[in-house]
Amino acid sequence: MKRNKAVFIALAALLPLGFLACPAEEAQRGLPTATAAFTPGTFTASYGEAGVPGWRQAPLVVDVTFAEDQITDIEIVSHGESLHAAGWWFRAFPAVTDQILIRQSTRDIDAFTGATLTRNAFVNAVNDAIAQAGASPEDLVPQMSDAPLYGDLFVPGFHVVTVPAGAMDIDGAPLTAATPEERVMLYSPDVDMTLRVSVGRNEFHVYEGGAFGLGQGAGGHGEPIAVNPARIEDGAWGGWWFSQIAAQQINDRQATRGLDISVGATRSAAAVVWGVEQALLAAGGDPAALAPRQVPPVQWRRNPATPYAPFFVPGHYAVTAQGIGGDIALTVTLDRSLVRRIAVDSHSEPEYVWSAVWPGLRDAIYRAIYPQSLDDGVESFWYYLRESYRAENRVMYGGDDLEEAARVHPAAATVSAIVEAVREAFALADPGDL
Repeated sequence: MKRNKAVFIALAALLPLGFLACPAEEAQRGLPTATAAFTPGTFTASYGEAGVPGWRQAPLVVDVTFAEDQITDIEIVSHGESLHAAGWWFRAFPAVTDQILIRQSTRDIDAFTGATLTRNAFVNAVNDAIAQAGASPEDLVPQMSDAPLYGDLFVPGFHVVTVPAGAMDIDGAPLTAATPEERVMLYSPDVDMTLRVSVGRNEFHVYEGGAFGLGQGAGGHGEPIAVNPARIEDGAWGGWWFSQIAAQQINDRQATRGLDISVGATRSAAAVVWGVEQALLAAGGDPAALAPRQVPPVQWRRNPATPYAPFFVPGHYAVTAQGIGGDIALTVTLDRSLVRRIAVDSHSEPEYVWSAVWPGLRDAIYRAIYPQSLDDGVESFWYYLRESYRAENRVMYGGDDLEEAARVHPAAATVSAIVEAVREAFALADPGDL
């Protein structure tokens, strides 16, 4: 469907002949010319319908603009794809549309596993617009380029990078006999890491999860990708892998420099950084020249598929609370929606109090899954603590009243302090209106 400006039609009889036609769309500097001729203008096309086999959500609707010999722009009007960190949208956009633009063709457009349906939707919708513009997609021969076009940062496409285990230190230098173990890139000595990076002309996306995401081995990183809520290893919910959030920070900042790296995740985060930089170099980019974007980050968007989920700026947040014996210093690691790690930096609580509280309270917070369930997690911990305290002291107190249990238990103040510190981390990670 061509979008016309009605004013030109209304004034057609009043203007000299040379002013009757709509002005032709101008070709874009830097883009190659196509191998077919088009009717200049902007055409709207769509693909997909909810409930149709082979499609997921609402239709993908695009506006495609043509000059006489060039596809000049592809604008997304609407779509129903997931905007989650590991969602289909960022796996395919803008890499697919940017490939179409620089190749001036929809033929042989690259995509990686997990983004095939979205890639196909783009191709089918643009093919519809090409037909509306009077050309045949089969007549458009791909124009290939091995360097970024004028004004671009990258050659768009998809890259799979392997980070070899036992080969480099965290700075990317070859290992030597003198390299300390804590500086060896990757924790697993014999399982490589695989990263998949989608690159557009001026934007990229590290695919963060799922069976085809980043990591080591069959699951991506030497451990299963699927997260068991009961699985807590080395103080991190979901295992050590999930306590590093380098990929989310890279996607938000569109740069690999200046990341907030948590102690305990340095070696895996370094591997993510190295792998992403190799993908960007392969795409003709210069990672060292990319300045971190501040606000609003390109891919910092709430997922419309899960509007109930909390939404954080991924990072490691240092917070302090006043306990019985003094300050309790914590570092709380948050990804986009979840608490991934709570590390105790220091405390002065009496041992009999601390041993009753930690790590049981931490694990209860993890198992609450979402921060809005924090109260439920704390309540379940109080039930456990009350029963243990009652058994140890053979004293019945407070009945089933959890508030009474909290009031009389000697660890009550410590529990409250930790919970409030975690809430403070939530507040620090709140993006507000950004």
